[in-house]
Amino acid sequence: MKKKIGFFKKPQGVFTEDFIGEIKETLMNIEGIELFTELDYREAFVKNGEVYIGDFNLNQLDVYFWHDIVHVKLWKGDNYILNVLSALEKDCVVVNSVKSSRIVNDKYLSHLELLKAGLPVSDFSLVNIKNRDAVRNAFNGMGGSVLLKPRYGGFGSGIVKIDSEERLFEVLEFMQNYVEAPDQQILMERFYENDIEKWTSVVVFGDKVLFGYRKKVLGDSDWKVYDPERKDAKGQFTDYVKVDEELAVLALKAKNAIGKDIICFDFIHTKEGWKIIDENGRPGLYRHCLEAAGVDLKKEVVDLILSKIKKD
Repeated sequence: MKKKIGFFKKPQGVFTEDFIGEIKETLMNIEGIELFTELDYREAFVKNGEVYIGDFNLNQLDVYFWHDIVHVKLWKGDNYILNVLSALEKDCVVVNSVKSSRIVNDKYLSHLELLKAGLPVSDFSLVNIKNRDAVRNAFNGMGGSVLLKPRYGGFGSGIVKIDSEERLFEVLEFMQNYVEAPDQQILMERFYENDIEKWTSVVVFGDKVLFGYRKKVLGDSDWKVYDPERKDAKGQFTDYVKVDEELAVLALKAKNAIGKDIICFDFIHTKEGWKIIDENGRPGLYRHCLEAAGVDLKKEVVDLILSKIKKD
């Protein structure tokens, strides 16, 4: 009996219409595979616990591949797409999994999973901004120099560096006037002095490290890679980095801790060694980095899908 594979990827970045067509053609020509395409999870609905697009029941599939194109802020709270994919996961292997997608799009949950796995993630605290004593204790407990980060965000947007209690409470008082009560919490992360020239992002695909890259510093900051205008969306300000064994091992362990098959991790180098400061479920699959690393991305996508097929 043929294995049924559902495949959906919207054209984006290196995934051009032609490249997506090549992936589909390769899958269709594999013996024992029946391929179903154009199954856009955003158009699906759940009926009696099973997922449909029109009259097509996706729960008959063996594997469903999707690559996250949902804005990270939309993962907050009760997410419709995750509810759809959760219903699909009852009968089908979903790539990427619901649990891993929920975790990676929440920086607090991501940090928590890495910490539980014994990985060198930055020290962090989750604090209610109305609890001044807790805020003060968390701030001082992390050395009096911290980063305030959005739990759901990307491109370095919204990150604020705080070096004094006075400045911290000024920012929090401002936030209380503009943030709805249920969301009045902050993710606070220790700031580490580090060599910004060693900042490295490591891309993991399945069980393999594809490549590393380093973004060029934009603007006047001397402590963060900041790209609020998404000038580097195609990697034009990004340099390829060959990943050494130590970083590769850490990145693969971090991938296993979160469980997402397509992911990357940002590392800084401190006096304590490497620290993971960010997790990204939508890594930059930059063409020049893939070429420099000698990566055949079509093969990696196909191999990842085939690896999820349950053997009879």
